[in-house]
Amino acid sequence: MPKIFSKNKYLRFFVVLLLPAAVGAAAPASGAAPDAAGDYPNRPIRYILPGGPGSSADLFSRILTAKLSDILGQQVVVDSRPGAGGMLGIDIASKATPDGYTIARGNLPALAIAPHVYKKMPYDALKDLLPVSLTDVSHNLLVVNLSVPAHSMKELIALLKAKPDQLIMASPGVASGGHLAGLLFTSMAGVRALHVPYKSAGLSILSVVANESQWTFTSIGAPLPHVRAGRLRALAVGGEKRAIPFPDVPTAAEAGLPGYYSMGWAGVVVPKGTPKPIIARLNAATIKALNAPDLQKQFLTQGAEPSPGTPEAFARFIRADYDRIAKLAKGKRDPKAVWRAEA
Repeated sequence: MPKIFSKNKYLRFFVVLLLPAAVGAAAPASGAAPDAAGDYPNRPIRYILPGGPGSSADLFSRILTAKLSDILGQQVVVDSRPGAGGMLGIDIASKATPDGYTIARGNLPALAIAPHVYKKMPYDALKDLLPVSLTDVSHNLLVVNLSVPAHSMKELIALLKAKPDQLIMASPGVASGGHLAGLLFTSMAGVRALHVPYKSAGLSILSVVANESQWTFTSIGAPLPHVRAGRLRALAVGGEKRAIPFPDVPTAAEAGLPGYYSMGWAGVVVPKGTPKPIIARLNAATIKALNAPDLQKQFLTQGAEPSPGTPEAFARFIRADYDRIAKLAKGKRDPKAVWRAEA
């Protein structure tokens, strides 16, 4: 200790008292701040579902979050936020604190369809959310009420041509995946049908079962149990290959509509600004969950194919569908006007 301090006991006292604090203040900032994903997660995580309880999306979300809870060691709680075709829930997610404790089920309608239907969006689908992983891809399924005298897609097309605007097409809502699937079908087949939007996939399917509506082309999860129970007739699926739950149901291309393609998809997204180490942690957990044999069996039984991947791959996937639907929106007719008129 320098002489000036050794000669004064009071100075020596204050040096001893203040020295540790001074050393601590001078310590490098990197030593004081742990890695962004250091102890993540250390409390429950909110999983926003942009849909209502009882839907196929709700079922898939609860299966996935139960597995994520086990893997992450913290409860992942489903927070259902239905409304505005899924935009309400995604808007809430996009504005949440980007700390990894709010994640969401980002899907086709909210991220790739809505931006081309609505003039004003509450969020930017490509900028305000960051992809974690694609989780599931599912077919759209064309079904009719049992009273409809059509046992194939070709027969339904002939019927719609003979009775324009007389057979009601149900959908889960304007700008939903089912709405787009139905519009693609009527457009490519050159037929017309009266469109009636419902508040959910479940309600739209029940309307077809009750013959309030005569047909729908919607995500396979909702009509699947009714087809198995013999309450609805399945005519075609929208993908490039047949759906695992219905190997005897042809694709739309096989059934007489070459070039038709309509699939639903969803994945985990987080608010913009979420640290990369946390995204990496969530991605690893999601991939592990989706590769679990029991989860895969549950998903496949309900018509969805588990599809884990990297954040970068999911970003490319979203962009590809976003651009594909943008091209449809710039066709010969303004689909915004068409969708709103038919809604």
